[in-house]
Amino acid sequence: MRAVIYARVSSRKQVEQGDLDRQVEALKKYAAEQGYEIVAVIKDIGSGLKEQRPGLKRLLRLVTEKRIDVVLVTYRDRLTRFGFEYLHYFFEKHGVDVVEVMSMEKEPLEELVEDFLSIIVSFAGRIYGMRSHKAKKLVEHNKRFLEETLEKKLDEYLEKSLIKH
Repeated sequence: MRAVIYARVSSRKQVEQGDLDRQVEALKKYAAEQGYEIVAVIKDIGSGLKEQRPGLKRLLRLVTEKRIDVVLVTYRDRLTRFGFEYLHYFFEKHGVDVVEVMSMEKEPLEELVEDFLSIIVSFAGRIYGMRSHKAKKLVEHNKRFLEETLEKKLDEYLEKSLIKH
């Protein structure tokens, strides 16, 4: 099985902290355990919402050229924040499997908050610039708001559910 390792982080800071290298090492270990031949290691730095990532384009090219059999990622959000099922379908139609090596189940509320924050960070970065104080302040404000609001709504829902039963 010809495998490609795809790893992504959102910022240079994460690269400096070793997050990108940790992903690659975990995926190399998994590939070795499975007996896969690694034909490429692709690394991207940028938002999972950004569609114009050089590494992602290279990955898609390898898939369409039928040069790989499996794509290894630590988590599905390394490929994309939204639309994973579209990519999975595309890969499948080209005879390529996607393996999420470190799959973990998240609570629906946690997943929802992460998705909202991804969108906010992406748009704040476009408007203000990612290092901008305004962008960071906006993200923090929205994060607190979402967590408080969603937690309150979840509590209300659970309370109503318990009363009915």
